[in-house]
Amino acid sequence: MLLNLIYGMLETISNAIYTTVATVWSVEQAVINLMMSTFLFALSVACHPLMVIPMVMGGYYIFRNCWYRRVKSPRLEHSFDGDGGLKAGIRNMTRTPRLPSYRSLGNLSKLENDASTDN
Repeated sequence: MLLNLIYGMLETISNAIYTTVATVWSVEQAVINLMMSTFLFALSVACHPLMVIPMVMGGYYIFRNCWYRRVKSPRLEHSFDGDGGLKAGIRNMTRTPRLPSYRSLGNLSKLENDASTDN
């Protein structure tokens, strides 16, 4: 009788452990399958023949912008040769911003300071 009780307890514990491991295993397989199918779906969208051309063009645009940003622009003092004339192939580029200053967009009557000193 005592042996049947011990055998029943060991069988119950063994079934609980097996069920827990099998459940964790099946959840892990489901998550792995979901991740793989999601990745393959995203890869199929990205590598679709209609998407290859825009991706190549976007990659070229990003690479070109990064490359030109790293190239140093020639300084004006180095762009003149010994006679004072411009060297061939170098443009006289000024370093002004493309947008005007914020002061030129508003009131032009007061340009010295923003804070008033009339107090």
